[in-house]
Amino acid sequence: MQELIKNVEKGKAIVSKALIDNEHTENRFFSFPKGGSISKECYEMETPFVMLEGSAEIVYNKDDEKVINRGDIIAVESDIEYVVEALSDVKLFNILVKAD
Repeated sequence: MQELIKNVEKGKAIVSKALIDNEHTENRFFSFPKGGSISKECYEMETPFVMLEGSAEIVYNKDDEKVINRGDIIAVESDIEYVVEALSDVKLFNILVKAD
């Protein structure tokens, strides 16, 4: 993971790389610059985020928001629409786990 983080050029564009993608889980690495965002996502899977670098705001249930910083972990429940907006250059790990 450290090699992947090191090789992503800071501040250029949104980068997304699937590390694992199967019927039970999807693990994805994201890198995006300050002001970049992942907009209006909604999955049938629970969605934990692990912040590797930077800060981001996650808005869910239309009105709830949470700022996450390096080292923070937050999980968004399945079937909830959410938006992730970078407050600084961001690198995060996203894990989608199929809800039973």
